[in-house]
Amino acid sequence: MKKVLFCAALALCPVHALAQDAASELEMFSSSEIVTQAVSTAPVEEEKKTIGFSGEVVSVMEDIAYSSSSAGSLNSYITGNFMLDARLKGGVKAFANLETSYYPGQHQTTSTLREVFLDFNIDHRVYFRTGKQVLQWGRCYLWNPTDLVNVEKNHFVPKIGSREGAYGLKFHVPFGTTYNIYGFLDTGNAAEARDLGGALKFELLSGRTEMAFSGWAKRDRRAVFGYDLSSRLGDVDIAGEVSVARRDNTRLIRERNGVMETYLNDQDWITKAAIDFSKGFRLGNFNDRLTVTSEFFYNQDGYVKTPFRDKTIYAFSGPLAAAVPAGTRGLYLLGNGLYDTNYLSRYYGALFTSISRFIITDLTLNMNYIHNFNDDTGLLSAGVNYKNLNDFTAGCLVMTPLGPANGEYTFSGAKLFAQLTAGVSF
Repeated sequence: MKKVLFCAALALCPVHALAQDAASELEMFSSSEIVTQAVSTAPVEEEKKTIGFSGEVVSVMEDIAYSSSSAGSLNSYITGNFMLDARLKGGVKAFANLETSYYPGQHQTTSTLREVFLDFNIDHRVYFRTGKQVLQWGRCYLWNPTDLVNVEKNHFVPKIGSREGAYGLKFHVPFGTTYNIYGFLDTGNAAEARDLGGALKFELLSGRTEMAFSGWAKRDRRAVFGYDLSSRLGDVDIAGEVSVARRDNTRLIRERNGVMETYLNDQDWITKAAIDFSKGFRLGNFNDRLTVTSEFFYNQDGYVKTPFRDKTIYAFSGPLAAAVPAGTRGLYLLGNGLYDTNYLSRYYGALFTSISRFIITDLTLNMNYIHNFNDDTGLLSAGVNYKNLNDFTAGCLVMTPLGPANGEYTFSGAKLFAQLTAGVSF
């Protein structure tokens, strides 16, 4: 059981590799300036339809070691992402990202459309994207308290494959290069019109600082308001975001008269905030060869004491009680699907370092660490990634939990996680 839970936790860990999202919105909104063309007698090139096909296939082998006296948990699989990009006339674009994985141990093949959407515009003044999409919403690398539109959070451990997209309609209205309005109508889980969710963001540029005010609302949920910014202080890049809500929309657990139950905190205004500092350093003859990023997260409604350290047996309430009538506080949290990795407690910190051209030109060294300040546990990861001019990639990642037992990152009892990958892009 512990093995399964730890594997699930690893799969949900965020990653400091946001560039993996295949359908970057920068392509769609890369230019908002109006250009006046001079009269020319040269023939105007006619718009042409183009269809592009690209993808990536990665083979993975990973192992989890629990102790020197017990067998580990070996897993191997192969994942492929196949992307179709159709550019049509008038700035219309269609995109699809199909992800397929094969697991030899179970002789099982799975396929998922991670993204499939259509871009179009009205007179190049209002831009739309409809379908299943991953949105760029929030400034920080790991924690995005203002992002309530994406269905999958960022990952600490590099994810194999692509993030899951949210289904809905996004629009963008640019006003020169100074102001932008973004909106997203979430239709993914709406059985009727009143179940629709939505988010709106007003973005502006002031000197070297870009900032945005945002709001999110949905039926039977408390509205969430946000503010985010990115700027530069000297040679340090700064990003931050904060969200406030009259009540947290995340269900929590508590004990009442010896019985565990879930509840929503509707007594206080809930604040969540993240701040990020990033700087590049010159090594040898190359600028920014070493990059260092530190990030901190405050989650007001997080647990001050980790639920995994309470070994008292409680009676369970709710649907879980039919299958498991009693157990520990941690089991009740996991059994109800309420464990959100890296969002469990109140205070977190993370450090990301990367050295390019490590030993050889095509090799990059990454060393990252995330820490839960409430239970004093963390995850340390180190890995190397190789990529040559032929788009062949290979990687090795090793990760170990640190800190006292029965914390957020140590409750599974695992001692070491190792992963080998080999892939090719085309």
